[in-house]
Amino acid sequence: MTSLDQFPITKKWPAENPEILQLYSLATPNGVKASIMLEEIGLPYEAHLVSFENNDQLTPEFLSLNPNNKIPAIIDPNGPQGQP
Repeated sequence: MTSLDQFPITKKWPAENPEILQLYSLATPNGVKASIMLEEIGLPYEAHLVSFENNDQLTPEFLSLNPNNKIPAIIDPNGPQGQP
C-alpha cells in the first residue's frame, strides 16, 4: 500500500488512521448518504469535515482529490491493486 501522504488533501486533513477509508464530506443530503452507507455496511472510515463556509471545497488540496469540487470524496487506502 502506498502512503496517504502522497495526497495533498492529507496535508490539510491528516489521517489519524491511514489504514481505513478517508471520507471528506459535510452534513448535507449527499454528504450524509455516504456516511450512512459506510455505517450500514460496517466499513470503518475516518470522517473529515469539508466546510462550505470556509470554501474548503475550492482549496487546491480538496481539488487535487475531486476536481469537480463536490462532496463526498473518498480515499480508499486499499483501492485497486492495493493502492490508494
